[in-house]
Amino acid sequence: MTVRFFSSASDATRARRPTDGVLLAGCSLILVLVTLASATSSLAGSVAAVVQALPGLIGWFWELCDTLVVVWALVIVGVTVFSNGRLSLLRDQTLAVVLALGAGTLVLEDGVTVADGLTAGGPGAIYPALRLAVSVAILVTSSPHLGRPIRRVGRWLIALASLSAVALGISTVLGVIAGLVLGAGAAAIVHLLFGSPGGVPTVDTVRTALGEIGIPVTEMTVDGLAPRGVARLLATDTDGRHLIVKVFGRDARDGQLVNVVWTYLWYRDEAPFLTLSRLRLVEHEAFLTLLAERAGVPVLPVRAAGMAEEDAVIVLDALGGPIAEHDDDAITDGYLQKIWRSVASLHEAGIAHGALDDLHLIILSDGGPAIGAFSRATAAASPAQLATDRAQLLVTTALHAGPARAIAAARTALGTDGLAAILPFLQSAALTRPIRIGLKAAPTLLDDLRTATAAAADTDVPKLEPLRRLTLGSALMVLVLVFAAWAVITAISHVGLSALLEELQQADSAWLWAALLFSQSIWISEAFSTLGACPRPLRLGPVIGLQFAIRFIALAVPSSAGRVALNVRFFQRAGLATSPAIAVGLVDSLAGFVVQVLLLIAIWLAGLGTLTLSLSGISIDVSSETVLAIVIAIVIGVAVLIMIPRVRRAIRPRLTEAAEALQVLRVPTKVLQLFGGNLVAQVLMAMTLGMCLRAFGTQTSLVNLLLINTLASLFSGVMPVPGGIGVMEAALAGGLIAAGVPQPTAVATAMTYRIVTFYLPPIWGAYALRVLRRREYL
Repeated sequence: MTVRFFSSASDATRARRPTDGVLLAGCSLILVLVTLASATSSLAGSVAAVVQALPGLIGWFWELCDTLVVVWALVIVGVTVFSNGRLSLLRDQTLAVVLALGAGTLVLEDGVTVADGLTAGGPGAIYPALRLAVSVAILVTSSPHLGRPIRRVGRWLIALASLSAVALGISTVLGVIAGLVLGAGAAAIVHLLFGSPGGVPTVDTVRTALGEIGIPVTEMTVDGLAPRGVARLLATDTDGRHLIVKVFGRDARDGQLVNVVWTYLWYRDEAPFLTLSRLRLVEHEAFLTLLAERAGVPVLPVRAAGMAEEDAVIVLDALGGPIAEHDDDAITDGYLQKIWRSVASLHEAGIAHGALDDLHLIILSDGGPAIGAFSRATAAASPAQLATDRAQLLVTTALHAGPARAIAAARTALGTDGLAAILPFLQSAALTRPIRIGLKAAPTLLDDLRTATAAAADTDVPKLEPLRRLTLGSALMVLVLVFAAWAVITAISHVGLSALLEELQQADSAWLWAALLFSQSIWISEAFSTLGACPRPLRLGPVIGLQFAIRFIALAVPSSAGRVALNVRFFQRAGLATSPAIAVGLVDSLAGFVVQVLLLIAIWLAGLGTLTLSLSGISIDVSSETVLAIVIAIVIGVAVLIMIPRVRRAIRPRLTEAAEALQVLRVPTKVLQLFGGNLVAQVLMAMTLGMCLRAFGTQTSLVNLLLINTLASLFSGVMPVPGGIGVMEAALAGGLIAAGVPQPTAVATAMTYRIVTFYLPPIWGAYALRVLRRREYL
């Protein structure tokens, strides 16, 4: 095995990666939460006691670990200094250290100097672990430049040094966490400023790897069409035949765990399945290519596939080039007919390609068609995946051959019924990124193509659900509802304006800011439940944007019709027909209701969460039996409504749509996303409510918070008040009072919780709505 100290050449191209932005955001949030938390908390003390009492590990071991991470960081800097062409990396390391020290100084405890933090010579445990932060800053900044074995050494030393800092009393548990996020955050800033190399193998490395698998080459050049984390090269073997070489590098940064998961979620059209094995990626592409070739589909034949120099390699015969590299005149009517027949053969074999764009449609040397790069292909494809393939092929050929010729070829191959079936999938969100980039040069082509296709199929263009717009009437309705909410809350709780203002003035603003930041994670969790409810793969980014846009619609257009229209429009743009688009929202809502009911049942079975409510001399025990009675009453009420013929006739079509969408329950990953996302959202809401409560100097158990928030959500859901304005606040305040919170504090907590989770998110929700519309997701 060859150990590569540096993963890429000194002049390798750098790029800014979204995962660095995610890392920076995560580090910032953790630093805020850790800074707000008490350094003498029982949890931190318990963890420290466990680490210090580990058997068989004496002081010299911890001292060695604490020293080794510093020595290793210095080794990395030293190798950088004495290596040719690595001055840019030295600049990055220096800036990361400055940023880590600067941020660490801002949160350094009183009476502790920077020198104390770097030498661990201060009195007692130091917050934050400044010396660890500097070492982490150097190692994380250098990580993209280093080979995988070298990276792993650094990660192990960071983990051991974190434990040693606690065991030796150099820092607290929270101080170590703060040091880690300071160093990682500083490295993320540097990577965002200057970019980082991808770690893909060099030409010489690939040449050596090909020699290992018995394919010597004479010429080799880097191809500019390489996907993420892959080195794609054009080569010529000793027999003069042209080859396409794809190498999934061992050290490629985009092949690391965090980047793989991020790419899978954020770029679903580029990574339709999740795998952590480079060899599996190669085997998948080779298998699907051979399977398609066996079905009579013209492909770029596989010459070799396997492992070489610990890199996964696949070699294909380069019999032609993608249509993106040819003039549009090369796409003849004969080519269009043959490519449609090829795709038909592919689909008859049950294979969906997943990316029939101008980078993967090949023109052979004799002018015939071929299909290349089966890395995104799917065996045993669903009807939706096959229809998406046809839609991509129609749009791609329309971009290069014109709509009229493209539609004529499609109609000949599919007939009018098959052409009509493509119409729901002629949406921007159902297309790959290269196709969307091509459409930017022809902004009206997709709409014109949809209209012309409907005319050729002798049918109507599927109508998109109209969006409800913000009007003066809806704005006035919100103001009236807020005023009514205030009247209801003050009447029930007997808390005057002066008492509430006094409570708000005494609130800890740091906890309120933390609650506002933390509450945004609720919508990310709900985005995962939406992904689970949708039968089609969706990008995570637009779905998160949809959750924020719903926050704006829920306040600006306070009616369920507005939110339903937004959901349906989004899923129609993703290629779903109207009925399945409606059903996605129904399944998601039903899953949320089921999770809430199961939470109440779990709390009842555990015998937890007894609340006592006393208002105006009326005392009500809200015990586990009461919770069960509420659940039974809800079930009986739903059953009675279903027994009414008029209600049954109204909901029968909805049940049919829900049954169609319930097919996602057969997929374990979908079930996990659907119910797991809703469950995590409920827990995050309860934690946000607890943070708002802590802002007023009071706290209660997480079980009580879950019970209060769940009951309030169910109660406001059955009340005919848009957005639950007033009802939710009153229910939350009542629940907190039942948990023993003083009335003024309970009302103030309920109001601040609703402000951070309902009244403020529409501000950035309006921006999300505008972005989604501009990018044609709505």
